[in-house]
This record gives sequence, C-alpha cells and structure tokens, in this order.
Amino acid sequence: MNLKEIKKWWENTKDTWLGTIIYIILGFVIAYLFYHGLGILLNTDVPITAVFSESMKPIMHKGDMVFVKGSSEYNVGDIIVFDSPMFRYPIIHRIYSINGTQIKTKGDYNHNVDPWTITKNNIHGKAFFTIPYLGWVKVIFSEAIMSLSS
Repeated sequence: MNLKEIKKWWENTKDTWLGTIIYIILGFVIAYLFYHGLGILLNTDVPITAVFSESMKPIMHKGDMVFVKGSSEYNVGDIIVFDSPMFRYPIIHRIYSINGTQIKTKGDYNHNVDPWTITKNNIHGKAFFTIPYLGWVKVIFSEAIMSLSS
C-alpha cells in the first residue's frame, strides 16, 4: 500500500466502529508513552498520581493531580510520594522524621504520625506541582476497582 491508498482507506474507515477502536488504541498508546516519557524526564516511576484522601489539607485535596520528581536527597518537611505497606496506591505525605535509614511520615491534616516506617526505596519522589480536581478520574476508577475486588 502506498500513502495515497492508506489515506483513502483511513477516510473510509475513520467514522466506522473499526476507526473508533483504532482511535481508542492510539489514545492508550499515546497516554502510555507520555506517562513513561514524563517519568524518564522527571526521574521517577510515578510522574503523575492522584490524591486519594484529605490527609494533606489544606495543601492538597482528594482528587487533585500531583506531579512527582525523583530525588536522591530527602529532608524533614518534604512532601513525598511513596508506597506504604497498608495501601495499594501511592501515598502523599510529608516527611516527619528521619532516623538513619528509617523515615516517618505524616499527613498535614492527620493528628498522628503514620503507623509505618519507610526507607528511600519506598519513595517515588517529591511532589512539586498540583492541579486541582484533575485526579478525580483516577480516584473514581481506582475506588470502583477496589470495591469490586473486595
């Protein structure tokens, strides 16, 4: 097939169910490449995540989208994104204390320090930019999946 034939085929196909499927697949491929490309640029495996609770009020709210940048150095007071032993999604909390390799975290709105201890290996990076409300799609989708699996 030459380019002219491909263009003609696409003109005849784009408004059909096959064209819709191609658009959907292309959308997923572009989103996947964007997410992983952004991860490479920001030096993290989780470049974008959503806030799943109100634990960081008034800085962040449930449903906010957070951009994450990898770092080699973390200090008390940094807002980090990390994996906790209690949840299936990344947590966004502030570093409360560092004792050697042991890191304690706490949500700004929470009364108590988190019950777990993490290390640098659990950290995806520092939160550096937030877009309000844009993370609701992920929150709703994730909560629906979690409710189906329990």
